[in-house]
Amino acid sequence: MSSSSFRLLFCAVVVAGLAGCGGSSSGGSGGGGGGNNPTIVTYTFNSSANSVPPAVVATQVGAGAYSLATLTSSKLILSIPYGETNFSVAYLCPPEVEGTIPPTQLNYEYINQASTKDGTLFSASCFSAQSTTPTGVATVQVNAAAIPGAAGVAVDGYAMPWSSSTLDFSAAIPAGTYDVPITVSMGEYYNSYDNYLAIKILRSQTIPGALNGGASVVFGTSDEVVPQTITYNNLPAGFFANSPLVLYYTAGGAGILLDLAGPSGQYLSVPSAAVQTGDYYLMSMGAQSLAGALSLGGGTGVGIERYTSSGGPQSVTLPAPWSYAGPTAAALPTFNFVYSGFSGMSNVSQDANVTWGLETASMNEIFMDSTANYQNGSTSMTVPDLSSVSGFLTPPAEGTIYWTADIAQGTLSSTNPPSGTIQYVSNNGTYALP
Repeated sequence: MSSSSFRLLFCAVVVAGLAGCGGSSSGGSGGGGGGNNPTIVTYTFNSSANSVPPAVVATQVGAGAYSLATLTSSKLILSIPYGETNFSVAYLCPPEVEGTIPPTQLNYEYINQASTKDGTLFSASCFSAQSTTPTGVATVQVNAAAIPGAAGVAVDGYAMPWSSSTLDFSAAIPAGTYDVPITVSMGEYYNSYDNYLAIKILRSQTIPGALNGGASVVFGTSDEVVPQTITYNNLPAGFFANSPLVLYYTAGGAGILLDLAGPSGQYLSVPSAAVQTGDYYLMSMGAQSLAGALSLGGGTGVGIERYTSSGGPQSVTLPAPWSYAGPTAAALPTFNFVYSGFSGMSNVSQDANVTWGLETASMNEIFMDSTANYQNGSTSMTVPDLSSVSGFLTPPAEGTIYWTADIAQGTLSSTNPPSGTIQYVSNNGTYALP
């Protein structure tokens, strides 16, 4: 999996229903054409319950022009001629509609730049907050009387206030056979991360139907979550540690967002009674500049993302920060990635995005990532103009442009359970177009 995959955490939160998200590419299976034969590169667009096909796709080989492409059975096939290594895949996801007043249409365009040296098998996704999976009714009785401070109970995100010795749930949730989490929370938000007091995970449940074989789910003290410490090493001067982002995934398909806005020096781990082989955590732990946070005009960040099967104390060593004032104001800017912190390391990539229209009824984002093999030593990356290719976004003409730029090093494996660590540095800010 390419190092651009550190956006995976953001997309994972999206799938949990918090926002819309496009996708990121991931490479694998190195190799190239033998003799004078072309190299065949395959992109597979994910067809999971929370993903949809892209609205439009275009490809570029070498320095040639972008041209429209079509998918066959969710696959895109590129033939890279002998002697050429670089290629680019661009795709626009179907628009999402955010339930604001008035509603906002969200348009996400993605540009993945890679090389045959990165591999020949890649994947990409357009995620949708509106799952197309049919639902079924799941029933279960829950008793949380033994958990001090309990205020609410949630079954796979379907929440009810705790007010009696038992709760009888009848919830419409996605149909299928998978693991189902049941959580007990404190405070006002009964199914909210950072509020969890206890967690049980019912394994391999079939929906529709009665969960837990029809038996009542009774919580005890062994089901309480366990706060764990996070130690930050090499915290840059003038930086403060962010709240961690921690997700827990089970081998049977359940995902639990454990932390998003909790204390920076700790996270909530799943009780040992709920853990099984094949489960894992996906964690993002980092820091940002205090000056940037106070100015609200941008900032510098550093961080670590890792997969781990351990729910114990975590220790992270943060990379040195990257000082970057941002690109010169332009509709399609050029980003400069001059940073020595990852010099001599493998699996380095850079990405950038521009967002505009936040004050209107249509918000647009162009996100692009580029591997070190594609860059071949270059530290410059310009957002390409795809407006001449039918269906893609028209570049902004005026207004405030929000930008981010990141450099990442490392890999997150696609094994089951996955493993690996990515370290990254980032900057963000704004500029105005006349």
